[in-house]
Amino acid sequence: MKKILSITLISAIALVLSTGCSSKNVNASETHDPKVSAEALYVNTHDNEKIAKAIKKAGEKTGWIITEFKSNEVIAEKLDGKNTISSSIMFSDGHIEFENASATSDLRDAIEDELNKTAAAH
Repeated sequence: MKKILSITLISAIALVLSTGCSSKNVNASETHDPKVSAEALYVNTHDNEKIAKAIKKAGEKTGWIITEFKSNEVIAEKLDGKNTISSSIMFSDGHIEFENASATSDLRDAIEDELNKTAAAH
């Protein structure tokens, strides 16, 4: 019984030590939320109204139809010949996430330009 107890104790200590030594180093300069996709566009504002306006203006300039869906999400649609491209765009806490990032690259660039213009004006 003592032998089983000591083996269990040694195993538990080894497990605790190996877990503690293998923990991830956190980089202080890393500001990306791990819950947000790697393709998210990080912006210098947390004002959702300002972000929504920039998305609408960018959509108008690039031929996307922007439809409000939720207070922090819109649907973007664009006709490409006979096909319709669509994507939901969610924005909050200083980032914008695109459901269909590869199809909305022109819109993403236009949104970034629009937000940069807004920031430069203030």
